[in-house]
Amino acid sequence: MHSIVQVGSRLEQYADYPEGAALTMFAGEPVQLMLFLSRPHELEVEAVTAAPTRFAWVDGEHTGILAYRLGPILSWSQIPYNPHLYEHEDGLPGVDADPIVRIVLVDRDDHTVKAMHEVRWPEEFAATVRASIAHMRDLPYNRVAYDHVLAGLHRRYPTPEDLVLDRADAHCTATPVT
Repeated sequence: MHSIVQVGSRLEQYADYPEGAALTMFAGEPVQLMLFLSRPHELEVEAVTAAPTRFAWVDGEHTGILAYRLGPILSWSQIPYNPHLYEHEDGLPGVDADPIVRIVLVDRDDHTVKAMHEVRWPEEFAATVRASIAHMRDLPYNRVAYDHVLAGLHRRYPTPEDLVLDRADAHCTATPVT
């Protein structure tokens, strides 16, 4: 389950957070996109809450890829997703009926939450992601297929921008939660 965090709070100090992003999606909870950066630049901190917040989803059958672009300055980034990579006791993988996305930027060095923002996906985008996750949940997990899909997508679309422009199944601009 998600932990509740606030800007300025510290995450568990004994955990080793990898550089990059982590994505969790459980029905009944907000989607959570955690960004772990060493000494994030002020522009990265500001981008978390700056408009527009854009997303794209790629359904690769054995893996999904969430591409995201925070604010007007930063480029597209991406993170793969498969519901089988999470423990059953964490909950049912999926997107909640109210498709809120919580974006949290954490400084890896001192585990401090530097920025947090909540946005809402449009229903059409959320429905596409929900259907993709449900399909992946119904398939038996196959690590070889997961790795094969990711390698093929990275070969054919070497940058997140290429993936978003040429392969994404759905695009959206999220609206801030007020």
